[in-house]
Amino acid sequence: MRFQVTVDEVLGKEIQQKAHDLGFSVSSYVRYLLKSSLTKNQLNALDLGLEDVKAGQVEKISLEEINKLVDELK
Repeated sequence: MRFQVTVDEVLGKEIQQKAHDLGFSVSSYVRYLLKSSLTKNQLNALDLGLEDVKAGQVEKISLEEINKLVDELK
């Protein structure tokens, strides 16, 4: 199913910035918002992870470090 939504420029920029801050595309972030609005009382792994990101409780790791860890698993 496909939906098309129009927002004003201010809201659009806020959505773009928030999506960028969380590492999402705008469409992925909007899908996340829609899904979370339907299941507000149930936090899934993504919701919990995003709460950690918002609280600054995450470990920063480079793509190079991730690739090294993946290679070590092979």
